[in-house]
Amino acid sequence: MEEGRVEVSRENKYLSTMAPGKVFGELAILYNCKRTATIKAATDCRLWAIERQCFQTIMMRTGLIRQAEYTDFLKSVPIFKNLPEDTLIKISDVLEETHYQNGDYIIRQGARGDTFFIISKGQVKVTQKQPNSNDEKFIRTLTKGDFFGEKALQGDDLRTANIICDSPNGTTCLVIDRETFNQLISTLDEIRSKYKDEGDDRQRLNEEFANLRLSDLRIIATLGIGGFGRVELVQIHGDSSRSFALKQMKKAQIVETRQQQHIMSEKE
Repeated sequence: MEEGRVEVSRENKYLSTMAPGKVFGELAILYNCKRTATIKAATDCRLWAIERQCFQTIMMRTGLIRQAEYTDFLKSVPIFKNLPEDTLIKISDVLEETHYQNGDYIIRQGARGDTFFIISKGQVKVTQKQPNSNDEKFIRTLTKGDFFGEKALQGDDLRTANIICDSPNGTTCLVIDRETFNQLISTLDEIRSKYKDEGDDRQRLNEEFANLRLSDLRIIATLGIGGFGRVELVQIHGDSSRSFALKQMKKAQIVETRQQQHIMSEKE
């Protein structure tokens, strides 16, 4: 709400008054649900509004752009560059953005660490302490797309240099820690083994579920809702021993945003 005041009520009972800067109806852009309260203009008002489909289209586009950018960053890292595309996408989904102020020590030499960083904005300087001295020697500058701390993902957790934010407007890094990395894809050897046998596993699954229909599934719970669609937890009727995640997406929205190829790649 930009201007004015509105009154909030439920079943003709006054609840509150909302002033400029307040937001209402936000659940409607996520869920197709009934309104839980009545909003009535108490004065002349100026409002900003967005429809669910428009919001989801925007979120899908920005999400895909961000995902593609993160994946490209990962491809520049030697330990990631030979991984399959869908594995890189999974890693990009768990990267966290962290912002540092100018002069902040992101990594300190000699400290133990388990995090890996990719610079997405700004730059850092790399320094090393000199033997028998407190002086730090400048080594080099790293900028957008550069990375550091990759050995921490492989177990070498003793930092060999200082990494210091060197941007007046700060530096933003994409970060993943060893535990998350290992939970997601275990070890690189396991990844190679997994994809070596993937063809046989996929054929077996295709044969097992070849005749399965949507009507054969029952919804247990909703796992998540976002700009890309909706994910439900489902089970096959008569088989409660296994559960599956069922992703539902709107065809019209996919066509509108021209994401057909992306969706097919994700399916593969």
